[in-house]
Amino acid sequence: MKVVTCEIAWHNKEPVYSLDFQHGTDGRFHRLATAGVDTTVRLWRVEMGADGKAVVDFLSNLARHTKAVNVVRFCPNGELLASGGDDAAVLLWKLNDCKEPEQAPVFQEDEDALLNKESWSVVKTLRGHIEDVYDICWTRDGNFMVSGSVDNTAIMWDINRGQKLCILNDHKSYVQGVTWDPLGQYVATLSCDRVMRVYSTHTKKKAFCVSKMSSGSAGEGEVKHYRMFHDDSMRSFFRRLSFTPDGSFLLAPAGCMETGENIINTTFVFSRKGLKRPIAHLPSPAKATLAVRCCPVYFELRTKKGEDGSVQTLPNVFQLPYRMVFAVASEDSVFLYDTQQTLPFGLVSNIHYHTLSDLAWSRDGSFLAVSSTDGYCSFLSFSPGELGTPLKEPPTLEVITPNSGLAKKGKKTSAARTSSPVPQPPSSAKTSATQTSHGKDASSMLVSSVTSPDEKKSTPNTKPKLQSRRITLNTLEGWGKSSTPKPTTSPPQTSTSGSTSMSSILLTPTASSATQPRIASLTPSTPKILNSANTSGPSTPKSTTTSKGPTPRRVSLTSVASRLPAVSSVFTSSAEKAKHERPSPPSDPVCQPPESKRPKTSDSPATSSVTQQ
Repeated sequence: MKVVTCEIAWHNKEPVYSLDFQHGTDGRFHRLATAGVDTTVRLWRVEMGADGKAVVDFLSNLARHTKAVNVVRFCPNGELLASGGDDAAVLLWKLNDCKEPEQAPVFQEDEDALLNKESWSVVKTLRGHIEDVYDICWTRDGNFMVSGSVDNTAIMWDINRGQKLCILNDHKSYVQGVTWDPLGQYVATLSCDRVMRVYSTHTKKKAFCVSKMSSGSAGEGEVKHYRMFHDDSMRSFFRRLSFTPDGSFLLAPAGCMETGENIINTTFVFSRKGLKRPIAHLPSPAKATLAVRCCPVYFELRTKKGEDGSVQTLPNVFQLPYRMVFAVASEDSVFLYDTQQTLPFGLVSNIHYHTLSDLAWSRDGSFLAVSSTDGYCSFLSFSPGELGTPLKEPPTLEVITPNSGLAKKGKKTSAARTSSPVPQPPSSAKTSATQTSHGKDASSMLVSSVTSPDEKKSTPNTKPKLQSRRITLNTLEGWGKSSTPKPTTSPPQTSTSGSTSMSSILLTPTASSATQPRIASLTPSTPKILNSANTSGPSTPKSTTTSKGPTPRRVSLTSVASRLPAVSSVFTSSAEKAKHERPSPPSDPVCQPPESKRPKTSDSPATSSVTQQ
């Protein structure tokens, strides 16, 4: 193992917050992405020098973020690069096919543009966070992603659709680390509210919540509980946790354990079989740990030769048929572990003047890159076989694809289309009248029977679109305008007096209004019933006026009390109840409300705003 800190002004000597190697490429060279306070993402070529140390060459400068960039992560298949920053945006970059770099944006310095050897452009912008984005993790197939932010949320993204799958918003403070299970079953987050949360990707619900441990046992007497993770006084912005490549273990940094009066900094190891409680911890005596990254290469178990020449397998702590190597970064050191023992087999310290920020392994395990807030990056290089013998056949993983909710959204969308309160074709109106004429709901029974010929002429035959409308309660004055009703095949409804008719409308809730508040008895049939009442009774002053069709006026509820004192004095409580329990009839006289048996449209799915470029 050799270590080199390259004397390069990586980001104009500003702090470097993140870095990542590209995997899944042809293997000609190692491409490294770095991100820093200078608002740019930079790409570098990393190769092994003759002396076994890393040699770095500049490739391209990606300038699109408007504030500091906190995290960069390549897609596992190597095609896309995701970057997240203080501007609350997650950008997806892709290498252009053309060899010549594209013309530099106006806000990019000409000097940087001339140095670019590659051309990268933004293909998607994921907008959903409202504060700084701190961490990003892809799924193995590159179709999904999770991001954590200062806005106390983590968002699961569908990359192909460019939309949010769900928002995990039960964090009490900044989300400083996120990771997606390689098997696709879990998403884990680590926040500075001192809680690690594990969510199910299928239900989008919290499956495990880890924050406290108990010291001692009940048999010894007093059992003391203590917090497992550091609070926000930790010096680092990041708590980058990680699953092992096979998903067997979850490694969580920023841990702390109380032993008497002392507190030990540590990294917790959780088994996939029991994520409620750690099975081991990896102490870091001096400083708190802040990032864990696993080498993508599987290795054979370490062995030793016995005195008789036989090959003996060394103790295997985690009982895996192979070895996995991972690195843990503390504030000032890097520890190298494997899954065969709990003690580190390597330690690198005192290579930077300020706090470390991120780690990244190359695809073949030959390089481990380390970034620091002092503005520099270091490389640990390993000769072939130094970490172990690579496994010839890596294990096959059964990956679970997260439930994107597309089928559910399709059902909701179709339901919204059928129940949308917009004009329907005449044929559908006749069908609804026929179906409801057998006595289900008096209000919905007259929906199409009171439609005037003028309304039918103006009804479009095209498929209606969902529209949002302002709805207010109509007064009895608007309902009282007389019009000649169209004869219907349904049984006629009569009223003996105006007061009886109005009380039946205002006080008697129908079955549909109890179950579906949007489709109540306030339909175009209601004016007809009230019209007969107002014609026979003198309670409404303007009941003698005529109009071409049922054109209710939209007046606020206070007008009822001012214009109809007799009615309001009797039915004040009923009107108030109707105001809270029942919606208003449509403001557009042409519109026909849907039948009462149709579902609500209020829970149609909302889509996130995504900029496609």
